[in-house]
Amino acid sequence: MRKFILFLVLLTSFTFFAGCSNTADQAGAKASTTQNQVQKKSEQKLVVYRAAANGTETLLPETVTIADNGKSAMENALVALISTKPQDAKFADVVPIGTKLLGLKVDKNIAYADFSKELLKKNQGSYEEMMLAYAIVNTLTEFPEVKKVQILVEGKKAVGGHMDLEEPLTRNTTLLANGKQ
Repeated sequence: MRKFILFLVLLTSFTFFAGCSNTADQAGAKASTTQNQVQKKSEQKLVVYRAAANGTETLLPETVTIADNGKSAMENALVALISTKPQDAKFADVVPIGTKLLGLKVDKNIAYADFSKELLKKNQGSYEEMMLAYAIVNTLTEFPEVKKVQILVEGKKAVGGHMDLEEPLTRNTTLLANGKQ
C-alpha cells in the first residue's frame, strides 16, 4: 500500500512539474512572438529612387529599411533618400551632403517637401539637378495620395539653376528603367 501511495505522489508531482514547464515554454514562446512583432513594427521598408551610377539618365528603385521614428512612411521615405547611402554600386547618391528635411505636408494630392538650403548646393550641373528633383518626386509619388510634388527650400519655392521648380512636378516615368510606372 505504501508503494502505491508513493507511486501516486510521484506521478502527481511529475505531472504538476511537467505542466509548469509547458506553461513556461508557452509563455516564453508568446513573449518571443510579441518581441518579434514589436521589432517588425519598429522598422519600415520603403522605396526610394536613386540615379544610376553609370551616368545614364535613369532612376532606379531601391528598397531601404529604416527604423520607424513615429513619422509617416512618406516622411521616412524622404529621410531615407537624403540620409542613407546607396546599398549597391549600381546606385549613385545625388543628394548634397548636409541636406535635411524640414517638413512635409500633403494637400489636394500635392506634396510640399521642404528642405534645408544644402539641397541647392553650388556647382550642381543640370544632370545632378534633374536626377535629384525627380528622385524626390518619384519617391513621393510612390504613395497613391501624391500626384505632384512642390520642392521647397526653407519654406520657399526652390529656384533651380537648370530646371523650373516654381510649379509642382509630376512623376517622370521616362527616367525610370524600362519606363516602369
